[in-house]
Amino acid sequence: MASSNRSYQIPPWMRPLAQRLSPTIRTLVLAMAVPWLFYVLVKPVRGLLEEYLILGPNIMKGYVWQVATAIFVDPSPLAFLNLLGLWFVGAAIERTLGRRRFLVVFFVPGLMSHVVFVLFSSWWGMWMLNGGCGDSVLGLFVGLAVLYGPAQVRVIGSLAMSARSLAALFVFLVLISAGAYGAWPALFGTLSAVATAYLLCGGRGQSAREILSWAQRRLSRRHMRVMDGGRSSHRRDFLN
Repeated sequence: MASSNRSYQIPPWMRPLAQRLSPTIRTLVLAMAVPWLFYVLVKPVRGLLEEYLILGPNIMKGYVWQVATAIFVDPSPLAFLNLLGLWFVGAAIERTLGRRRFLVVFFVPGLMSHVVFVLFSSWWGMWMLNGGCGDSVLGLFVGLAVLYGPAQVRVIGSLAMSARSLAALFVFLVLISAGAYGAWPALFGTLSAVATAYLLCGGRGQSAREILSWAQRRLSRRHMRVMDGGRSSHRRDFLN
């Protein structure tokens, strides 16, 4: 699997900053960055943002708009990483899917994540502040994996990896981080965002079947080596 089997033309990844900032991406970055900077730099505003805009227990008082507004307000000091991810992959996904479908792939997984977060938080009685576009950006990387699969993505310098591996790495890190902090409602929210983005971008289980098939072949080969008492002389290399 040396190249994508899709009809989409793979964009050059190492583009100048201005070329990656399409009007849509530039608008989204500004819409996410300004509230975050207000939250970080203007302390008197934090209480208002946490009460009215960031997703939390106040949604049970009827503040249902928090499901949407929380995407734009991130209480984490590391929110710039989400903006970096949006810049890195956003314009390429927009060129592939078109502006309207790109916005659907960006916002719907984030909204789904927040809905699932509210359901599990209310069920377990475990509330915490939840905001930012992290799951929306993660959905874009999932879309990258669906659209380009084994195609190589230049990450930085000469470092490159397949689109599928890059997305899997980010999903793994986010889930491990949520699990380590015991943020189970957020973890289930992230899983729902990943599944939603996968379906919206046209995923139908092919990638999952390929991964399971690869794992099964690896286990079968290892079992055969143990039975034979050593390694096989013939070894096949896999790209992913």
